[in-house]
Amino acid sequence: MLGMFHRLVPAWVVTALTISLLYGSVLPIPAASAADSHPELPNLRTLQSASTEAGGDRFIVKFRETAGASSTERDSSYTEVAADTDVALEELHTTADGARIIESDRELTAVEANELVATLSARPDVEYAEQDVLMYPAYGPNDTYYKQQWSFSNSKAGLALPETWLTTTGKGSVVAVIDTGLTQHSDLKANVLPGADLISDPDISRDGDGRDQDPLDNGDWCDEIGSDSSWHGTHVAGIIAAVAGNGRGVAGAAHGAKVVPVRVLGACGGWMSDIADAIIWAAGGREVDGISPNQSPADVINMSLGGSGPCDSTMQDAINFAVSKGSTVVVAAGNEAEPAADASPANCSNVITVAASGPTGELTDYSNYGSAVDVTAPGGDLRYAAGGIISTVNTGNTVPAGEGYGIMEGTSMSAPHVASIAALMKSANSLLSPAQIETAIKKSARPIAGCFSDCGAGLVSALAAVNSVLPELTSGSPLITGKATVGNALSAKPGTWSPGPIRLSYQWLRNGSPIYRATGTRYSLTSTDVGKSIKVRISGEKSGYKTAVRESAAVRVSAGVLATATPKITGTAKVGKRLTAKAGSWTSGTKLKYQWYRSGKAIKGATSKTYKLVAADRADRIVVKVTGTKAGYATATKASAKTGKVAAGTLKSVKPKISGTAKVGKKLTAKPGTWTSGTKLKYQWYRSGKAIKGASSKTYKLVSADRGHRIRVKVTGTKTGYATTSKVSPKTRKV
Repeated sequence: MLGMFHRLVPAWVVTALTISLLYGSVLPIPAASAADSHPELPNLRTLQSASTEAGGDRFIVKFRETAGASSTERDSSYTEVAADTDVALEELHTTADGARIIESDRELTAVEANELVATLSARPDVEYAEQDVLMYPAYGPNDTYYKQQWSFSNSKAGLALPETWLTTTGKGSVVAVIDTGLTQHSDLKANVLPGADLISDPDISRDGDGRDQDPLDNGDWCDEIGSDSSWHGTHVAGIIAAVAGNGRGVAGAAHGAKVVPVRVLGACGGWMSDIADAIIWAAGGREVDGISPNQSPADVINMSLGGSGPCDSTMQDAINFAVSKGSTVVVAAGNEAEPAADASPANCSNVITVAASGPTGELTDYSNYGSAVDVTAPGGDLRYAAGGIISTVNTGNTVPAGEGYGIMEGTSMSAPHVASIAALMKSANSLLSPAQIETAIKKSARPIAGCFSDCGAGLVSALAAVNSVLPELTSGSPLITGKATVGNALSAKPGTWSPGPIRLSYQWLRNGSPIYRATGTRYSLTSTDVGKSIKVRISGEKSGYKTAVRESAAVRVSAGVLATATPKITGTAKVGKRLTAKAGSWTSGTKLKYQWYRSGKAIKGATSKTYKLVAADRADRIVVKVTGTKAGYATATKASAKTGKVAAGTLKSVKPKISGTAKVGKKLTAKPGTWTSGTKLKYQWYRSGKAIKGASSKTYKLVSADRGHRIRVKVTGTKTGYATTSKVSPKTRKV
């Protein structure tokens, strides 16, 4: 009879020697106001997403270095965009990176904002465009003792709850706490639903009657072992659903969820039969002894209680019923430092049995362990400073008094952490079954060093568990359009994503690695991309859904094709004249080289933009070839048309002069003046128009035959490639 009707005691009760450690000290708080509410707390991701989904009116535009340099150019761009989108834009200021902050003339819808960004991004003068997003402080509850709730943190010992709350706080989930009932507490009130007292024995309940609709904890002090009341149910409920962000006390791990308190433990414990009925009632089962059915059937049932022995049929049947109704049942492994297989309901089927870890992330010395354990969660370890679990309690020693906060340790504390995770998961994905929740919690747990078969799947992670069960976004197959050659821009087509609205972000990849700042819908290929594989990765984000990431097929980038022009030659094709190559319009940034050709053969050293024709060019035709090079582009060469045959040059010459005295016996000297450099000069003296035989020097000595005649000199210039030129001086006076 004892095995069937044994009393169950809270899982935090180990021995009379350790009770005082397990509920720790009580921390006083200021009196609470009944008007306290549960405000929505800001967080970075949800409000950022909301802003994007709602559109906006501020945008960031980075113009390319070669464009948008002046306000006039940018204004022209804004005017063109306004014509395409019917959205007027005004420039506000410039960022440290040189991007421009612009504002639309009205608040845009999400579709309009996306269209505006796409239009701006598609412009050749724009490097990238994106929406400027209003951000808020990341989630950090302002509850007085929140910093002491180490089990919530993202560390080797915590559950990463702040990061999880960016997705869900448990809203819509209901957790039944089958325990000692609940005392009045302002840090819980807003999150408590109607519960029940299912203690059938008035001596245990201490409320003067049997079962009723009032789950008030009248105290579970036990004269037999000399213990005070634990206010255990209030502490467990606070771990799960204490109000967050109200500036006092603690925050619940699933503070958006609601708690249904079900009282089954009173003076010194409670009957298994009462607990079994409580499980059925909490799950939304039949009416129990006149107690109205639970109007808020539990998504999760937490039982931080236990006793020794096998899992009795009564208990197992009740658990099976709850699971069939969709309730995930979470139980404490027990605190006897023994195999959990020897404790009930830890050894029952269809439950998640939870061992306890401390602030180091390791299994505590008091926790039960072994094959019956499914996972481990923070339960506290008072061997470490601030190593316990702080939560709501009552300050009375036996009967309820004022509200307060207390520190405890035990698997009683680890179980509600896992129950909270289950509530968060159910809130994020309402279609989850208890089996799916258990599987996901186990798969997302991380191994505990040195603890293999004793800790179950390991230390739980709220963030990993919730992320693993978020519903999937339906995503399209990204496609890259555009010619994959340097100098061209590729465009990303995301395909169809649902359910909308969805925030899409883009990242272009080169050989699998992200390209810096390539986060728009378009990407302009550069020389670095030649021969490389380019993909676009598109991420879709929507609150309450798994972030979906899809990659396009890769395209291989080839060298760009330079824009070229056929060069032209200007100037006169005549020896001594200078020809000039006019290259025409080539791709911006192209380096040009020149080579001049004579009758199809390169002229040595003729590699400048201009070329001075030499004697060797006479009667030949001249061509210039222009070669363009630019990183990432194929080298291109273009040849000009041939010139006409190069004509002989015209020597520079002047009319010579004669110096000296026109008198027999005197010497005359020819002054030829300036001729083309390198010209060879010859002289011939004339007497009255007739050449004087032998008078072919620069000077001439007058003889008697010259008397009465006038003298002239003819200077003849010759130079290879030039036409011979002669110049005659004026006559002298009569000799």
